[in-house]
Amino acid sequence: MLEFNYQTILVGVDGSKTADKAVSKAIAIANRNAARLVIATVINNRDIIGVSKTARLGFGNVSPETIDRLKNHYQRLVDKYAKQAEDSGVKVKTIVTTGDPKTVLAREIVLAENIDAIVIGATGANFVGRVTMGSTAAFVIAQAPCDVFVVHRDRQ
Repeated sequence: MLEFNYQTILVGVDGSKTADKAVSKAIAIANRNAARLVIATVINNRDIIGVSKTARLGFGNVSPETIDRLKNHYQRLVDKYAKQAEDSGVKVKTIVTTGDPKTVLAREIVLAENIDAIVIGATGANFVGRVTMGSTAAFVIAQAPCDVFVVHRDRQ
């Protein structure tokens, strides 16, 4: 079997079932490599200000308190995943931030945390969506300076 020696692994999460599966795989990879795991979620700025179809907040609803509630929601999510990893014996760091998930995951966190492998869930967007707006997974695969593992949802 091909052996790798990953030291720090990043897993990007968004609360989806595919992200749940990505976390489980990332924990397994971290255990096999005695690696540190960074669990990150990036709240898309476009979602905060209401310029995307999936926006959780509209233009009139943006306030510091509302943004704090959104950040707290995602902090609870990454904390849940961190507990899973810690219960498996993996050292964990969590990150909840805002920005463009594509560039933050593929570049900024990779450089700041010295990441040498990324685990990310595959997109659920259809072909037209991937062509017009791009998927986070596709961007990370193309732009990250390290290995990227893409986790697909279960076939049903």
